[in-house]
Amino acid sequence: MYQFQQKTAIVTGGGSGLGRAISLRLGREGARIAVADINMEGAGETVERLKAQGADGFAVHCDVTKAEAVRQMVRAVVQEAGGIHMLVNNTGMAMESRQSGGGLRVCDTDEALWDMSLNLNLKSVFLCCKHVIPEMIRGGGGAICNVASLAGYFPAFGASYGASKAAVIALTKSVAMQYADDHIRCNCICPGAMQTPTGLNANQIGMMAQETGPKPRLRMIDRIADPMEMANVAAFLLSDEASYITGTEVKVDGGSMAMSVRIPPRAR
Repeated sequence: MYQFQQKTAIVTGGGSGLGRAISLRLGREGARIAVADINMEGAGETVERLKAQGADGFAVHCDVTKAEAVRQMVRAVVQEAGGIHMLVNNTGMAMESRQSGGGLRVCDTDEALWDMSLNLNLKSVFLCCKHVIPEMIRGGGGAICNVASLAGYFPAFGASYGASKAAVIALTKSVAMQYADDHIRCNCICPGAMQTPTGLNANQIGMMAQETGPKPRLRMIDRIADPMEMANVAAFLLSDEASYITGTEVKVDGGSMAMSVRIPPRAR
């Protein structure tokens, strides 16, 4: 047990996918979850699932790309829960892949899509950190887990998504350095392919890299992850068990980034 009793966590994008998995995982450990999402139907379903497992949570509407909306969300959480101890910046989307089925090159990326991608994937992290950190300081400290991506190292989804996720990794380190003396730790996870729409699309793009012959093996652990496997790592990083870990990124990718050569078939 990570002993999250008497602690409140904000999980952005908590109404579906990885955000829902992280909400349920933290709730299982005793945290009270503020499920922040623009999709209130999805956020409400996550809250119902939390209650079904004996956990506590409430839904908060928020467009995390808008400063005033984030301010209001933080104010609402503090009013409801009394403070904020953990923040998970999970909101994000590979918009290019949704439009093109793969990644757009720089010259094929229009300015509106670039701005939308950077706002959702990067500005949202900045805004939530900016407005949550003062509440953490008032409470004596806290822990932040940002959700980056392997695309921050290997931008398979195209220019804007890769740039935004690489910047999330850099912002994580900045927050960790600037607020360490305030007893705030900040780390990020870099998920590989998982059973969410974005994760499954990542796997499809990898498989398309070789159109003929045997399909390439993309990771050492030769399967797509369950989102709860990512949530387990996020929960650890937010816990006191990780009290000496800050300013780092954890690749939760089944060994994808570590593969420099193709794994040969197992001898029969």
